Amino acid sequence: EKPAQKAADLNEILSERGACGVGFVANLKNEPSFNIVRDALVALGCMEHRGGCGADNDSGDGSGLMSGIPWDLFNDWANKQGLAPLDRTNTGVGMVFLPQDENSMEEAKAVVAKVFTDEGLEVLGWRTVPFNVSVVGRYAKETMPNIQQIFVKVAKEDNADDIERELYICRKLIERATKSASWADELYFCSLSSRTIVYKGMLRSEILGQFYLDLQNELYKSPFAIYHRRYSTNTSPRWPLAQPMRLLGHNGEINTIQGNLNWMRSREATLQSPVWRGREHEIRPFGDPKASDSANLDSTAELLLRSGRSPAEAMMILVPEAYKNHPTLSIKYPEVIDFYDYYKGQMEAWDGPALLLFSDGRTVGACLDRNGLRPARYWRTSDDFVYVASEVGVIPMDESKVVMKGRLGPGMMITVDLQTGQVLENTEVKKSVASANPYGSWLQ
Repeated sequence: EKPAQKAADLNEILSERGACGVGFVANLKNEPSFNIVRDALVALGCMEHRGGCGADNDSGDGSGLMSGIPWDLFNDWANKQGLAPLDRTNTGVGMVFLPQDENSMEEAKAVVAKVFTDEGLEVLGWRTVPFNVSVVGRYAKETMPNIQQIFVKVAKEDNADDIERELYICRKLIERATKSASWADELYFCSLSSRTIVYKGMLRSEILGQFYLDLQNELYKSPFAIYHRRYSTNTSPRWPLAQPMRLLGHNGEINTIQGNLNWMRSREATLQSPVWRGREHEIRPFGDPKASDSANLDSTAELLLRSGRSPAEAMMILVPEAYKNHPTLSIKYPEVIDFYDYYKGQMEAWDGPALLLFSDGRTVGACLDRNGLRPARYWRTSDDFVYVASEVGVIPMDESKVVMKGRLGPGMMITVDLQTGQVLENTEVKKSVASANPYGSWLQ
């Protein structure tokens, strides 16, 4: 006799899905420490079961870490090089994947330096990033780039946002200047910023911290860290596709990507903002059909951010919640509905399933798209740390210290403002973004 057919349990189905492992650790007092980096690496190591792995067992789909810039570590290096201490406010740091071939690498470095110099930035120096190649898998080693950091001084701007914008323009100009080079695909900026830096690679998660020796150095201090372990379902692993990207760590896939890319392309001629001072044409194209869905979402979010949006606002525009007939919003926060309606006509949703972790170095946050098919839990401790993770139990936690905990539901968001130490849970984030402008009357 056949056993009765049991109905499929949704939770069981969802728990079987392959999904990336992501999370962040942030300190509300904005105090940089090496412990935060170590905690993030421990959590990342626990995510190994989440990741895809090459047949050689050592080449992962990719893992990475985004943090604040470890100035103590870089100043120690600068000192040994006989350089003046780096000015934290207007020094940009680029984490660069360069061509494997020695001659191509020198050519690439020359083009990069020339673009910076032509833009009026001073190239302070290149630093070869120390690593341990013995932990890298065979496939990853065959495609491994030369990894260096470039330090540039942005003297002509003093506003922090303008400095980030200037670095963004430089990166776009470099992409344009190298487009026809034979090694064009081998030059990639993991990050170029005066606030954040990304260490990543085609590595399994527990290998990341063994590979990059900087991540074992006590001088590497940051007030936050976002970590990511990749499980790629729709693009083959490559070094540049490891995450976090320049702004986001993305767990999921964007199922509307073709339409999103086409829409972005169709807007290229018309998008403008006074913050670019007439240089919009220099930062196109905005999308790249050859890149992954995560990379394209990242570059669109970055475009909004550099155009003067806050990270939370950019995420609300790109990944709106299901706001129609939403009981809480209609009654308590009609201004949030106005916000979504206002942007609906300007930006189509980038739909997942997707959990997104993001930071611009001042805010760290996480949001879940409206499908809500990715678990995300968050908790805050009495000693002023906030954690978000796609799994529970990745960091040993003293339960008695937990003062707040929750999980993100569909369309929900949480943000941590490193400068004020504020943690905003979902409706508080939405309310503060939506009430910044009179969207209702603009709609009318």
